[in-house]
Parts: sequence; structure tokens; C-alpha cells
Amino acid sequence: MKAVLVLGAGGFIGGHLVRTLKAEGCWVRGVDIKAHEFRPDVADDTRLGDLRDRDFVRGVFDQPFDEVYQLAADMGGAGYLLPAPMTRASSTTRPR
Repeated sequence: MKAVLVLGAGGFIGGHLVRTLKAEGCWVRGVDIKAHEFRPDVADDTRLGDLRDRDFVRGVFDQPFDEVYQLAADMGGAGYLLPAPMTRASSTTRPR
């Protein structure tokens, strides 16, 4: 059975992708900072957390995956108006 990781599974496209992958017979881990608001969760394993947190990400990748779909993103709002969230998001990169 194919193991698939969907980052951003709580969003519109991610939620549909999880359902499609499950219908195709895949084992799916869905990851997002929030649960899907309009559909019941059908992923085999769901992890709620912030992908900017290195320890959380290490836990998400605790097994091999055949496919990884990265759909997670800041969808706007205060995150684009205030510098703090952008600084926090970029603080996880290594300095040059």
C-alpha cells in the first residue's frame, strides 16, 4: 500500500486530495495547523501542528513516504500585515 503525506490537509484542495488518495487505496497522513472546517477527516493519521516548528516536523516524518504533497501556506490576513509571523517563519532557515 502506498504511503502518502499531505501537508495542508485542512485546506480546500488538501482535503479533497486526502479523499481522492484514500479512494485510490493509499494510506494517508494529513497534516495542518487546523482541522478541515467543512468535511470530516478521512486520513488514516492526522497531525495538527505548526510546520514552522522543527520538532513537530521531525515527528511528521517519522516514517518513509512514497509521495509527499506540500499544500500548506499562510493564506493571508494578519500574517501579511505584521512582520513578526514572517520573521518567525524565516527564522528556521540557516544563516549564510
